Amino acid sequence: MSQEKRTSADFFKQVFGRTVNVKLHNRTEYIGVLAALDGNMNLVLEQCEEYLEQKLINKYGQILLRGNNVLYISAKFNQKQSQEEEV
Repeated sequence: MSQEKRTSADFFKQVFGRTVNVKLHNRTEYIGVLAALDGNMNLVLEQCEEYLEQKLINKYGQILLRGNNVLYISAKFNQKQSQEEEV
């Protein structure tokens, strides 16, 4: 594991165009492909699914999430993807 300092910008560069999990303050979760992001942390997700308490609620082609509602954003990477990106 590298000891370099990483910023949030580094994270977003890494996950742009990939599947992310976004949890809102109201406990709703959205899983979709990160398509756009602005300076206010407003997000556009494509191929998005909405979950509440781990139950699928709805599917959307594209959705806009306001940045002030976002609790966290996470992404899952397998080991092979991480190694390819470091090269």
